[in-house]
Amino acid sequence: MTATPAKKTSKKTSKKAAEQAAAEAKAKQGNAPLSKQAPPFRNRVIDKKALRNLVAWAYKHHGTAATASMADELKDLGFHYATQAAVSISVDDLRIPGDKAALLAEAEEQITETEERYRLGEITEVERHTKVIDTWTETNERLVAAVRRNFNENDPLNSVWMMANSGARGNMSQVRQLVGMRGLMANPQGEIIDLPIRTNFREGLTVTEYVISSYGARKGLVDTALRTADSGYLTRRLVDVAQDVIVREDDCGTTRSIPIDADEKGKFASKLIGRLAAEPVVDGNGEILVDRDGEIDAPLSRSIEAAGVKTVKVRSPLTCEASRSVCRKCYGWALAHNQLVDLGEAVGIVAAQSIGEPGTQLTMRTFHTGGVSTAETGVVRSLVEGVVEFGPKARVRPFRTPHGVEAQIAETDFSLTLKPSGKGKPQKLDITNGSILFVADGDSAPADTILAQIAAGVAVKKSVEKATKDVICDLAGQVRYEDVIQPKE
Repeated sequence: MTATPAKKTSKKTSKKAAEQAAAEAKAKQGNAPLSKQAPPFRNRVIDKKALRNLVAWAYKHHGTAATASMADELKDLGFHYATQAAVSISVDDLRIPGDKAALLAEAEEQITETEERYRLGEITEVERHTKVIDTWTETNERLVAAVRRNFNENDPLNSVWMMANSGARGNMSQVRQLVGMRGLMANPQGEIIDLPIRTNFREGLTVTEYVISSYGARKGLVDTALRTADSGYLTRRLVDVAQDVIVREDDCGTTRSIPIDADEKGKFASKLIGRLAAEPVVDGNGEILVDRDGEIDAPLSRSIEAAGVKTVKVRSPLTCEASRSVCRKCYGWALAHNQLVDLGEAVGIVAAQSIGEPGTQLTMRTFHTGGVSTAETGVVRSLVEGVVEFGPKARVRPFRTPHGVEAQIAETDFSLTLKPSGKGKPQKLDITNGSILFVADGDSAPADTILAQIAAGVAVKKSVEKATKDVICDLAGQVRYEDVIQPKE
């Protein structure tokens, strides 16, 4: 009778010992130098972003010492092969895409049409100016895409392309000016001039274009000198007010919190990582995913997303009740080492520097781009010929765009599908509230037609403000009303 329980106990003990041995082996493997573990061989291009992810992975799994050693070896490897490659730039490396002439001709045609509509009085001066600016901005974006395509398909090992694409030196804004077109420039008042620079530095600028662009180039140099001092002064003032915010206690015991909502796709991205839950996070089956004061890391954040949780209440320095300071649990992780912040950490100064430092970078940006206007339109074109189909949630109303074009504006978020006439995959678009639609439900759209201008996730205000505006006519002629609706008495 007594022998059976003894066997069970021995089995339990051996199982526990095996688990412990496996855990120890795993721990040893985690702390082992990187060279002793043979990672899978990956034959692919490692650019700046991939390199950053690689170093972050090494730091997370192998600690500071192994990562420092690896970074040092990567640096030596980079220097060795940069010397071997001896990459340099010649004028012949600046390859202008063949599509440029066609794109400029199309833009000129659109602008001629806009000028004609303005001359006939169909659109106002403001609408004409906006339409011209948007036409050139969109042409510039399409030209950048053509530059990318040209390098990728015809000369992927081009020196200019390798430097910009890998993140080693320069970016697409500068490559665009070298081989695309310089684009729209700003005048001394900061307004965008509606006459763009059609040429690039490879082709050479005309005298007029040189004069237009000289202001932007000079502005870059002057701003760099003047604003760097302002940015430093901002940092000093921020440090002055925030320097006494120090982590002085472990837990203030507050029950207050802030809610963090998932986006439209149910994702939290990195918003939850490093936070502590203010309330238990429960899934649809009533299972607790995180207890109160539980730290949320990346795997846990993904589990919360997978469970379909839309809102998580977390602790925040904004709701911390510690006297003249912040507590560890409200602050969460110190992102320098992805662990709960230490007592005595000067978090106020860290916050001040985190705001001040990008200010300096923003100042330098004008200098790097040479005063070139950098607007984004968010225009989506059809990839194939097909029929437009709105989703069931679609609600639209007629709308006149700032260019004077009759279109429709979306009042809800919905999906738009372009079903191809022949073979090919359907093109799906997520239309956000406030997006402008240039096609109606059931319309046939040829390939490369503008379908919509997507609003950047900003909900449009429902309230309508009444305002009076004087419209001055610069044409002489006879005024005639059409379709006048008389008010009911």
